[in-house]
Amino acid sequence: MLPLAALSTASPAYADESACAGSYYDQSGFEFFTPELRYVPPPLRVAAWDCAVRDADRPFGLDTGSAVEYTLVYADVDFDVVVRIARAFEEQGWLTNFAAITSIDTGEGMQNSVLYSADQLAALDSPPLFAGGRFGNAATNHDIISLSYADGDAYTTNGGAFTTPSLVIDVALTEAFAGDGIADPSVLSGLKSIGDVAVTPAGAAAVGGTAVVLTLVIGYPGSLLNSVIGPRYDQFVERMRKRRAARRSKSAGAGGTGSAVPDQAGTPARSRLFGWLFVPGLLIASVISGFVDPSFGLNAMSARLLVTAFLSLLVFNVAAWFLVRVIMRRRHPDAVATVKFRWGSLILVTVAVLIARLLEFHPGIIFGLVAGLVFATTMSKAKNAMVVILGTGFGLAVALLAWVGFSVVAPIAAGAPGNLLLVSASEFFSAVTIEGIASLPLALLPLLALDGHKLFDYNKWLWLLCYVIGLLAFMLVLLTIPNSWGEIDGDFVRWIVLFCVFGVVAVAVWAIHTVFERRKAAATAQRVPG
Repeated sequence: MLPLAALSTASPAYADESACAGSYYDQSGFEFFTPELRYVPPPLRVAAWDCAVRDADRPFGLDTGSAVEYTLVYADVDFDVVVRIARAFEEQGWLTNFAAITSIDTGEGMQNSVLYSADQLAALDSPPLFAGGRFGNAATNHDIISLSYADGDAYTTNGGAFTTPSLVIDVALTEAFAGDGIADPSVLSGLKSIGDVAVTPAGAAAVGGTAVVLTLVIGYPGSLLNSVIGPRYDQFVERMRKRRAARRSKSAGAGGTGSAVPDQAGTPARSRLFGWLFVPGLLIASVISGFVDPSFGLNAMSARLLVTAFLSLLVFNVAAWFLVRVIMRRRHPDAVATVKFRWGSLILVTVAVLIARLLEFHPGIIFGLVAGLVFATTMSKAKNAMVVILGTGFGLAVALLAWVGFSVVAPIAAGAPGNLLLVSASEFFSAVTIEGIASLPLALLPLLALDGHKLFDYNKWLWLLCYVIGLLAFMLVLLTIPNSWGEIDGDFVRWIVLFCVFGVVAVAVWAIHTVFERRKAAATAQRVPG
């Protein structure tokens, strides 16, 4: 419980947030926070800072329509850190025909309008009393970086709070950053930690009310849409089943060996191909999921992201469904089941990635429930509903545990830029969290062969409760929580619009189908002799 209590307080620091106590920013109007790495220019990732602060009353994020502004503070810093940062800006093309340091006092008085390169700074006999500069990205003509180094004696930063050498860097960005090195963070590192979630009573009411309303918007229109496409889907499945049965019969008649072993009791066959078909399915899902990051392609970061997605999908699905399988076997000894990859889930994986990219949603959406249990006997509606509840419930539990892991590891990884092990562990936890949480609104839709349809068909009130819980988890973990009804904007509004569009389209499809069916029935009645 102690780790959870710690995580529920202020945002975790990258190095030693207590070192910033008593500084200018340690007062009302400012707040310590952990910036998403997409908002940290790559040159600033070469050294860990002690704390990051921002204006507590100003909306934060590029989706707010304004620049991202915050301050990094390095307390009791070695001047070598200033040199490393200046060199990183030079090497990454920010300082063409310019320099990071344009004002400096080496002990002989302040010099302004100078250009000190990283090599010149490193060549100084001793650290300067003061060094500062202000510059933008020469490669893009975007963003502003202002840095000030002071010795803590002749010069100070932050209103004299530091009596030792310190470095303060003000950052103003109009773009997000990505990297393609193997240890560069992907979009998965943008998941917010538990400490970043602050819910006011008004915000809780807004989220809860929105979840209930959106569930109603999804529920009835979803059932109407399913009444149109459901029968057609069932007909398609039946045709495919008959074709497979015909091929097996033909193969058996020719003396060949089929790929399935018929159950002696006449129950559905279980494929011998399960062992090796499961892995290719996960691999394909991992490749599709990788495109949630705009930088995904032929680079080292993408290779690591692919491995992370594969391992997270494997662990998430095996863990959740193994627990369900054990419980079902204990409660119903005749319920023999195997875990099978759902090839149709690749459609949902693709849809989730497209939605995330079109809405510019960070840290992205990965549909994680790509596997399911296949039972050797026909299950009743009640048992099917139990499997759905257990599967989504365990999936949610695994995701929340992974969120705790991410909240612990991510700040450590952010404080050690370039550490492959830490960024891999952080993004593994992030992927499991996103897969479990983001799957709920899709998997529980009352459509076709989705789990939500089985639950909706069994008990609509039970489905309503489960869907509200799933939406609440989705909003809490992945969306920006508003402080009140009047502050609903950004990604929260985009998702509300998306759900409403689904409801409108579902009703429209049902209405058009109903009109055509009535016309067809009327035409048929006219052709029938009286």
